[in-house]
Amino acid sequence: MGNYLQHVSLFLRRFLFLLLLYLLSRFFFYLLNTSYFQDLTVLQVMRLFVIGIRFDIAAIAFTNIIFIFFLLPGGFKNKPGVQRWVAITFFIINSLAILTNFIDAKFFDFINKRSTSSIFSLMGANRDVWLLIPQFLKDYWYVALSWIVLMIAAWRWMPRLHFNKLAAPKISLGSVTFQSLIFLGITGFLLWAVRGISLKPIGIINAARYTGLQYVPLVLNTPFSIIKTLENQNLKELQYFSEDFLKVIYNPIHRNDTEKELNPRNVVVIILESFSKEYIGYLNRDRGYTPCLDSILGSSLVFTQAYANGTQSYEAMPAIIAGIPSLLDEPYSGSNYADNFIESLPRLLSREGYHTSFFHGGNNGTMGFDNFARVAGVGEYYGREEYGNENDYDGNWGIWDEPFLQYFASKVSTFPQPFFSAVFTLSSHHPYKIPSQYKGIFREGSLPILKSISYADHALGKFFETASGMSWFNNTLFVITADHAAQAVERIFNTPTGMFAIPLAFYCPGDTLLRGRSNLVAQQSDILPTVLAYLNFTKPFFAFGTNLMDPMLPHEAVSFINGNYQLIDGDYVLVFNGMEIVAFYNHTRQFQNGTVIPASEINDPVEREILERMESRIKAIVQTYNYSMINNRLTAD
Repeated sequence: MGNYLQHVSLFLRRFLFLLLLYLLSRFFFYLLNTSYFQDLTVLQVMRLFVIGIRFDIAAIAFTNIIFIFFLLPGGFKNKPGVQRWVAITFFIINSLAILTNFIDAKFFDFINKRSTSSIFSLMGANRDVWLLIPQFLKDYWYVALSWIVLMIAAWRWMPRLHFNKLAAPKISLGSVTFQSLIFLGITGFLLWAVRGISLKPIGIINAARYTGLQYVPLVLNTPFSIIKTLENQNLKELQYFSEDFLKVIYNPIHRNDTEKELNPRNVVVIILESFSKEYIGYLNRDRGYTPCLDSILGSSLVFTQAYANGTQSYEAMPAIIAGIPSLLDEPYSGSNYADNFIESLPRLLSREGYHTSFFHGGNNGTMGFDNFARVAGVGEYYGREEYGNENDYDGNWGIWDEPFLQYFASKVSTFPQPFFSAVFTLSSHHPYKIPSQYKGIFREGSLPILKSISYADHALGKFFETASGMSWFNNTLFVITADHAAQAVERIFNTPTGMFAIPLAFYCPGDTLLRGRSNLVAQQSDILPTVLAYLNFTKPFFAFGTNLMDPMLPHEAVSFINGNYQLIDGDYVLVFNGMEIVAFYNHTRQFQNGTVIPASEINDPVEREILERMESRIKAIVQTYNYSMINNRLTAD
């Protein structure tokens, strides 16, 4: 028994030893980048170091999980040759892992974030990287030397098994059973540790929960960042156009030419869960399930051809809040680029003195909303935990919409003006439950979701009824949209365009000029530039959308479907797979009879001109998107 416990002790001591090495490598990272973290006090740095232990544990557990097999019952592990092989393998694996931390201590200067698995693609596809290694070693010799010194010390002080003190193994049914239970227990701990000491696996974006985006690299470690992005597909830089010509076709840097002073209206963004355009009576000749929303839209500027940039809730947040559409195989917030520095409505407006907040009645951590809110520069986050009344818990996702929207209205009233706040509803989410007191009250249709849409609409109406009596109401710009579309009843909403169709409206009770309908194509990523233009925001900013108030600008909607990019411009749709046009059609005509004319068969000169223009636009958007993501260039500065 004592023999086995010595092996367990060795395993645990090596684990703790690695935690110390990761701590030292994080300190080295900090020393080489103190100017970047100069706003942090000593206590704040120490706090981030402590928080980083969680991410260190996850990385160590993942890279060393193979060694758990040397805790299996049996005498094979007592052989000197086996232990020598284990020690060498352990040292090589972990010295390489720690090397990535040291490399990043300088590489951070170039990318302003921890490296991800994309570094392997870069090294594999770019021969220049290998050619530059000698120069890097020459310029940053102190990095290599520091790592070598630490590894020499690590080899010297690495915990080892002392064979002269090894107890004689005792084999019995009881000892094998005991050893098996310990083995299973440690295996379970390692699997838990790999997930970040959490039931749900943590990712890169979780680091933003604890600190500002610019300090996330101090919480993370490079092995963790690489591991978490290994399975994600990396973007590739594309060269459809030269850099100068690209800016002529498409430029995400916005500058509002106005001599007017900032109009400090409050901004409230309301994101309605699964509110398809199809469900909105105002957008469907009064055939819908949203009488309260219809009433509000009658006093708003409504874009009747609005589209989501994605199909999932966590794809909506970056598009709506930060002007970043979802053009990745995985959601932006779960991608290799989740820790890029971004501009957003809360971040840009906070610089103008705005108080910023985000509300979602779900369990804190749901879909990573709280993490992305931090990344986007939101000052305060309010979820189920902050709400604090479990009597209003729906038993599934979080707090019912009606009480939570009342809480939202009440809480916003305590904020200093001007303020930016966003609220994301949840009751119209599967399993589409509504409070028991409303059963049989709301109109139900052919889809289970429709009764929950009616309930969420009722909750929205109650919110506006309450908010209209508050002092901040008339001085507030409300942006009303949906995160994505949902199940469709009519076929037109099951098409590649219809499946993205959502409501989008701008409502300001104190501005009677902000009224009417617009048939311009609109998308979620247009919200940021439109709001800033409305407020007379004059500083340059980065966003993939355009100002919807300016009819002279190009207006389009972009999305990503099954590896293909879709661009909607007016009545036309172009589908592009990154290399060639897959389809081009007028979506108001072709899908009426279920056919799409191939792009090669477009002979009409007007349509051919539209096709060529749209092809240039989608290529320019994708080239700009990939470059900006890969190189962490999602800001105007």
